[in-house]
Amino acid sequence: MTVAFALLLSLSSCGGVSKSQYVERRNVQVVELVPEAKARSTRALLGGRYESPRGVLTLAVAKELDGELHQFESYDEATVQVKSKAPDPVKFLLTGPFVALSAVLAPQDTGQILQGSKEALVGSELARRENVVARTGGEGKPLGRQGTSRIPWGGARAQVGLEDAPPRDVTADADGNLSIPLYELVADPGTLQNRDSILVRAAVSLNGARTETSLTLAQADVAKLRQLTAAYAAEQGRGAARTSDFIAAARHFRLGAELGDADAQMLLANLYRDGRGLPQNHAESLRWMTRAARQGEAEAQLALAELLSSGSSGQRDEVQAYVWASLAAARLGDKQRGRAVSKRDSVARHLSARDLAEAQSLAVAFTPTSESAVTLAAGPPGGAEVQADPVPPLDPSRIKGTRKPNAVALIIGVEEYQRLPAAQFAARDARVFRDFAVNGIGIAPDRVKLLVGADARLLDIQKALDTWLAPEIKDGATDVYVFFSGHGLASENGRNLYLFPYDGDRALLEKSAIDRAATIDTILKAGARSLTLFLDTCYSGGTRGNDTLIADIRPVIIRTRDGEVPSPAAVLAASRNDQWSSSFAPARHGLFSYYLMRGLMGEADADGDHRITLGELHAYAERQVRREASRKGREQAPVLVGGGDKVLVAW
Repeated sequence: MTVAFALLLSLSSCGGVSKSQYVERRNVQVVELVPEAKARSTRALLGGRYESPRGVLTLAVAKELDGELHQFESYDEATVQVKSKAPDPVKFLLTGPFVALSAVLAPQDTGQILQGSKEALVGSELARRENVVARTGGEGKPLGRQGTSRIPWGGARAQVGLEDAPPRDVTADADGNLSIPLYELVADPGTLQNRDSILVRAAVSLNGARTETSLTLAQADVAKLRQLTAAYAAEQGRGAARTSDFIAAARHFRLGAELGDADAQMLLANLYRDGRGLPQNHAESLRWMTRAARQGEAEAQLALAELLSSGSSGQRDEVQAYVWASLAAARLGDKQRGRAVSKRDSVARHLSARDLAEAQSLAVAFTPTSESAVTLAAGPPGGAEVQADPVPPLDPSRIKGTRKPNAVALIIGVEEYQRLPAAQFAARDARVFRDFAVNGIGIAPDRVKLLVGADARLLDIQKALDTWLAPEIKDGATDVYVFFSGHGLASENGRNLYLFPYDGDRALLEKSAIDRAATIDTILKAGARSLTLFLDTCYSGGTRGNDTLIADIRPVIIRTRDGEVPSPAAVLAASRNDQWSSSFAPARHGLFSYYLMRGLMGEADADGDHRITLGELHAYAERQVRREASRKGREQAPVLVGGGDKVLVAW
């Protein structure tokens, strides 16, 4: 009886639940490494792959170390909180007399009887971290085994070149990865012309030894690279022309023109006509303007009509002048359409009935021919081979919106990044949107700030917000517009959206990127009457390690709940948060940006009242983007959060 009573007292003191923590090791593995400082020999390893749709070569550089192996134990360490349940002592004795009797007759360790069950609270880890513990042989000496190890070579300088062209030096990041757009390496159009394949060479040197790798681009890859190079050259030429560096502009335009870019051909023709950056040559101006016009470039068609009707180029052909003026009149915006119609009608007055009928027949039969797809025909426009129609060009001057003296705009476009894959056409999106902000929305040019490429670092954007935008805001009277085209990334919990500046780093997301919500709050607290954000954000899929860089697809991260955007702010973004956002190669813009600006040309004015509201613009962009994306087998629908009644453009 005494023993049983003592047991009862012991049990009564152990009832209830206790909590504790313990640490466990998971995913334990043993790896063997050669310390670089003690390696007997070291050689470089180089591998790569090419993404044809983006024209980007991605390389990985590593060091192979030969020598004595050191062994390491690598594991994940998890801290888990648990609760321990002890049995109820009274219930134990009442419901288990035979167990109690056996305890009296055969005394044993009470801890064994009191053993409870351990259950992890909510079954989840409270903390987790990586651990690597070095292990060597006895007395701290290496194990003595011979072997090789491979480690990423951060900071390696590789040389990349096409065929026999001079190579370019490229520096790897800390993980030994580097990427380079091959279209940036092309200086001579002959590198890409009349070739069924192209050899890409890459090399890296270590300790005097050179490691090389190469890959061959097939015919389809060469054709795509030719298109990308032509578009890039045209964009570079426009940048040089804006700074009045016409010699450089002519060099870039010639490269793009030779490779078939219609814009580059027209702009090169203008330089020949005006004698800027190269000697004046009307015959060359006519030749390049003709090539651009045959590809469907409406401005080139009008310019060609004027050249052929005046004879200033040394060639006069009023039948062809009528053809080109008619085609231009059918495609140009309001401002230039009148000029084209006037030219067409003035030429018609000088044509005989027979010549006029011939000209009209040629104009009706014309279809544009893409030089990137077929060889340019030598005959008249009516004989050109039928190709897919080019998309209508954007014309920021089509609508002259009512002036907004109290409006201000910050426009940002980041295409090339220091540490991230490129966001295709983002810089072009921003530059063209600036013209729409001035002409259509009606913002004074000196109240529009444009940050593009390397000028859109984190510090540049913060400075623009704090020292430029804030002083421009008049309390309760200023409408603020922000446009961003580039990479965006959500936080791990999905609650916050960040926009990447030129020097953004995924590993330091919160410190190196622009917090969208914080930016909205900052602008509203500065006293803005309204805030409208246009976001063509993208995340191309590039990751460290085994990258999967997704060509021309941009996953948009924008959460669509109205509560996330405080009034009076509104956000019009490229897609829902569960969809991809695409670039649009035929227009050389983001798909969303292109139709956003098409809408601002007046096409979004659904009720014909010469006003475009944010809701109308969203409805138009959603309809057009859905249709175009579905042609690619994708789903994409722009999202509007708040502010649908706001009038963006009135004329």
